[in-house]
Amino acid sequence: MLGLCVALTACGDKFVVFAGSGGGSGTSNGGSGADGQVAGTGGAPEGGSGGNDDSAGSAGDSDAGDAGSGTGGVGGGAKGGAGGQLVNPGGGSSGSAGSAGSAGSAGSGGKLIEPSLPQDGLLVWLRADRGVQEKDGAVEAWQDQSGHQLHATKSSLNTRPTYLATGFNGRPTLEFDGQGQFLKFPEGFGDFSKGLAGFIVARPTKSDCSSMIEFSNGSEVEDIALGMWENKWSYEVEALLIQTGKVDHGVFSLYTANHRQVGMSEIRINGSPLGSRELPLPATPASGLRTNNFVGHTLYGEGCEYFEGQISEFILYSRTLTNLELIAIEKYMDSHWSLSTQPVP
Repeated sequence: MLGLCVALTACGDKFVVFAGSGGGSGTSNGGSGADGQVAGTGGAPEGGSGGNDDSAGSAGDSDAGDAGSGTGGVGGGAKGGAGGQLVNPGGGSSGSAGSAGSAGSAGSGGKLIEPSLPQDGLLVWLRADRGVQEKDGAVEAWQDQSGHQLHATKSSLNTRPTYLATGFNGRPTLEFDGQGQFLKFPEGFGDFSKGLAGFIVARPTKSDCSSMIEFSNGSEVEDIALGMWENKWSYEVEALLIQTGKVDHGVFSLYTANHRQVGMSEIRINGSPLGSRELPLPATPASGLRTNNFVGHTLYGEGCEYFEGQISEFILYSRTLTNLELIAIEKYMDSHWSLSTQPVP
């Protein structure tokens, strides 16, 4: 369904995430042979390897293994299969073979490995499965995982979005009601002289005019907005914008904006280029800072509203990314949130 890079060799091998559980145990089919007679039949072979998600490896087939040896010998059950692992389906180690007549042990799951994003220019990293501080299901703060402490926090009790622990494919997400819920970044976001790249995993349920992410010093003042307008995806810098495609309200989409220092900037949806345009770089404010910086809010007028929908991840760079970097990060986000396999309404 999604036009995302499939082969790790084409994307770079940086992004390996989430261990699978171990494969099933080998079965204990070994039969005991009578004393001094032919040895019993062997146990089942090892369990199957894990899938490419975090599911367990399958149990082995019931074919007989090698016959047992010796007086009264029995065939041992074979080892369990290796666990599955997202992105790299190699999983963990297999279990040991069973002793005579008994089942082999289950294989272990793959080791949990966090993705290693390129650090050069990484400015903000928000993940719904990491660093969300909530109280009674309402979000108090969404902590930045980039190391820059640019946490998105509540403006007041009434503006807190909702935290859904299993809201998207059994994974966490933040839900915004479109009626006034948003989070606010601290001041900053002033220097994009090397370009800008933003990635968002989101499902808008309304897309007339709203921003998923917006930085500005006022309405139409030194503004940068990643969002939607007239039910199309948009990326706006002051008075100029890219507006393209149709927003799908039924599924989560991977939105990418890559503002290049030189040449055509672009919007990508689900790993595929959707629209492009030459845009001037965002101006650096005289103060060096932008003060109105939001998740789920906009200062644009003329019918523009708070964001309505769900957001699960946001990554921001203060530079242009190469095509290889774009594809590798999109590969990670697709795998992390199972975007390619989500149910289609």
